[in-house]
Formats: sequence, structure tokens, C-alpha cells
Amino acid sequence: MTSREFAEDHPSLSEAEAERLVLAHGHDPAEARDDLGAAFTTTADLLGWLGY
Repeated sequence: MTSREFAEDHPSLSEAEAERLVLAHGHDPAEARDDLGAAFTTTADLLGWLGY
């Protein structure tokens, strides 16, 4: 499954899911929240922030 397919199947994440994803990639969730704002839980935006 590609990141695009994942985002299409799961267009949004819970706060906890988004945080776990950011942490799993070695980043600080607070930094991601600051950069993305409300889009922190939008899967496509978060995956883009992570470089996918």
C-alpha cells in the first residue's frame, strides 16, 4: 500500500494516531502540530510533512 492509498483509505487520524506516526518517524509531535496546525490529523498533510 502506498502512502497515497493509505491517505485515501484513512483521510484523517485521531490525535493519538498522528502523534504515534510522527514519533515512529523520529520527530517531535509538537513541531508537527506547530507546522501543520489543524491539518495535524489530516493524513495526506501529515504524510507530506513526513516526506511521503
